[in-house]
Amino acid sequence: MIVLIMIDLVEKNVSKINQIEKFCNDYFNVNLQINKIVLNNMPTSHNSRTTVFTANHHTVYALCLCNDQVNLADIKIIIKKMGMKAEKYLPPEADDNYFLDYGQNVFQSVFPGRKSGTPDETLFYQTLTPYNPALVRIGKVNGEIRQYNNVGKKWQPAIEFSYLRMQVL
Repeated sequence: MIVLIMIDLVEKNVSKINQIEKFCNDYFNVNLQINKIVLNNMPTSHNSRTTVFTANHHTVYALCLCNDQVNLADIKIIIKKMGMKAEKYLPPEADDNYFLDYGQNVFQSVFPGRKSGTPDETLFYQTLTPYNPALVRIGKVNGEIRQYNNVGKKWQPAIEFSYLRMQVL
């Protein structure tokens, strides 16, 4: 009986890993080989859930899915409240200019008389970029990852976890 339950859990985990890998490849154009799911479908607001996993040489990623419209600023807040520090926010279709282009367009609509803004001038407007779903490469976790408690309306520890991504020059 216990063996059958364990086999079922392993099959579900493998299925979830395959789903995430396929989704990340299709939507973000990122080829990930997931090693382990650290936290699965954890609540991170009243309308969002996040899966944290390790992939490709033990790099930590967070995949955030929200029921409502969210932008880059919202995702930054979620990652920070979870107790993690982002290294990179991966754009859809691996478009490195995704956030910059959106920020430039909004900047142009706010200041139509200006030809274009510098990246520093458009930085605020870049945070308004729609970003759902969001894939974030994590740079650091300080001892625990937190989740949102919908009943108590506060953040609480979900798991003890430490991580520091080392930069190789």
